[in-house]
Amino acid sequence: MSGQRSAERFDALFELIDDAVVEVEIVEMRPVVRAVNPGFESVFGWSAETVVGESLNDFIVPEGRAEAAVDFDQRTADGKVNSGTVTRRTADGLRQFIYRGVPYEHGDGGRGGLAIYTDITERTRRKRHHAVVHRVLRHNLRNALTVILGSVNEVERMTDGPVAEQARLARSAARDLETLSERARLVERAFDEEINRQVVDVADLFRSVASAVRSVNGSATVTTELPGRLPVLAGGPLEAALENLVSNAVIHGGDAPDVRVVGRRAGDTVEIDVVDDGPGIPDGVRAVVFADRPLTQLSHSTGLGLWLAKWAIEACHGRLDYRRVDGETVVRVTLPAVDEA
Repeated sequence: MSGQRSAERFDALFELIDDAVVEVEIVEMRPVVRAVNPGFESVFGWSAETVVGESLNDFIVPEGRAEAAVDFDQRTADGKVNSGTVTRRTADGLRQFIYRGVPYEHGDGGRGGLAIYTDITERTRRKRHHAVVHRVLRHNLRNALTVILGSVNEVERMTDGPVAEQARLARSAARDLETLSERARLVERAFDEEINRQVVDVADLFRSVASAVRSVNGSATVTTELPGRLPVLAGGPLEAALENLVSNAVIHGGDAPDVRVVGRRAGDTVEIDVVDDGPGIPDGVRAVVFADRPLTQLSHSTGLGLWLAKWAIEACHGRLDYRRVDGETVVRVTLPAVDEA
């Protein structure tokens, strides 16, 4: 009875999963199709009647990719799991997939497998377009800012009074754009790159960040309550993300902000609270960043600092949370802990 239930669950999964799934049998090193699910018919455009009993490779492997496909077939025949990013031919042209191959053995000793294809064509295209647009915009923005800063410096040098004051305002705005451009680069990295996580002492990192923030904000009190070490698994632009959290706490904390960084080991995670005595993050910004509310004209963050922190920490398999406690703002960073050993 248990075997029947398992078969029924498998049949339901096979039929209902959106990914394209093909059941093949390796016959003389050819992946002969035994069954396909509706997802395969929809994604690849070939009906079950057309492909069942035929070699799968004849229908979906593009010219010039046969050798790699045969390598996958050999691994299936050897009972080995397959995975990779592949290009395959569909009735509508070439598309990109994440491919996973799961081998199994028949009762008579024959070899078969399930080939699962997840279509990532549009995701890959959007990522490429996103990268190109970001790089072109940042390049052009840097060039334009260089001209603007050079010009306003000359205006300020050659004049005084109201004109010089306007030049100083323009220079300040240009510097803000420079900072925004750099944060956009870090956001792109946090959002798009595969993060190479490694052991990082986040206590030492926060102490360094706090020292840097104090050095440029003389009126701010920034204290740390951290153990000697807090090793975590992290990577990518984490330091820039943490610097943004502490800097935001200082900037929004009033004329003489008081900021505390408090950290601890909590089971298999590390928790670090950035606490400030300011008025808190505005409702519209908080709802978008922390509660995944839709972005609107009236509900968004004016900068990228919080987004950078959120995405960089999530890329490290962590979490960013917000709460108000006794009139104070607490932003908590949670990251996977690592044992000292």
